[in-house]
Amino acid sequence: MKKYQIQSNEDMPHESYQRIAEDFNGTWDGVDMFIDNDDLKLQITSYEYMDGMYVGHLKMNSNTQIIYSNVPNKDRNFVILRIGYSGAYSKKDKFRRFNHDGIFLYNANQLFNIEYPFQISCQWITIRFPLEVFDFFEEDGDSKFKQLINEKDDWFHYFTLSPEIEGYVNELVKSSQNKTKRKFSYFSRALDILGALKENMEKGLMTKSNIKIHPEDFSSMVLLKDKILADFTEPPNLNDLSFELGMSISKLNRNFKAVYQLPILQYFNQHRTEETYRQVKYSDKSLTEIADDLGYSHVGHLSRTFKKHFGYAPSSIRGTLQ
Repeated sequence: MKKYQIQSNEDMPHESYQRIAEDFNGTWDGVDMFIDNDDLKLQITSYEYMDGMYVGHLKMNSNTQIIYSNVPNKDRNFVILRIGYSGAYSKKDKFRRFNHDGIFLYNANQLFNIEYPFQISCQWITIRFPLEVFDFFEEDGDSKFKQLINEKDDWFHYFTLSPEIEGYVNELVKSSQNKTKRKFSYFSRALDILGALKENMEKGLMTKSNIKIHPEDFSSMVLLKDKILADFTEPPNLNDLSFELGMSISKLNRNFKAVYQLPILQYFNQHRTEETYRQVKYSDKSLTEIADDLGYSHVGHLSRTFKKHFGYAPSSIRGTLQ
């Protein structure tokens, strides 16, 4: 397996993109990157706004182990918002895409590594901004969100994804197809996401996890999440994962829960149930096909699990795309 490591700072992403494009024989024109070869398939659209605010949409499938090492820039206090994004189902000429990830929020002025998923198709959006940009839009003066991003110590926070923010992410990604207005759309949807995050935090609706584990363990948990959600047909085997990551099952679950607020199997089952809802509501598949694709023993197992979680039968939500 090939390995590629790049050192840079989160407040200068376009410099990193230029280097990656050169190293993998791709193209980068200051907005769009395109790499398509056996080692890496990567598409990026990224815009810079307002003295250092960046909004980007990234799609990747890599046969190379890619590791990003952040080198802090102590001159500016940058905040990064990363929201994972994957899955697509069609219904005639319409489509809808989904998130099965949460929201990572962290400050850029700390040492950390990000190891990207290997041989897994993935998408995500990023919103990067210095604190002075947020202050421009901040009217409350001392909101909970402002207090959070002004923390002086190293910090990572994880939030579950609300339907409202998921909707804004969907709109941002869909706008990538319209080059005439996408720069406007990226900016407006990014502000909607930040505004919704702030509002939900003020109302106490955002469940956050302040991650207090070793950076290497954190990186392992991010990769582990991507791995267990890549295939719903096989529940994660804790013994295998424990051996693979070189830690006991208790430490594995403890670290995973520190990031995602649930033990591994509960997290997997919750996301499989949510994926079931999406496929039932938005795909053309039969319930039997969905049960097979998501690893249920039979369609009755799917129906019982669905009704227990949502309070109604899956047949009650079959309909057209919204």
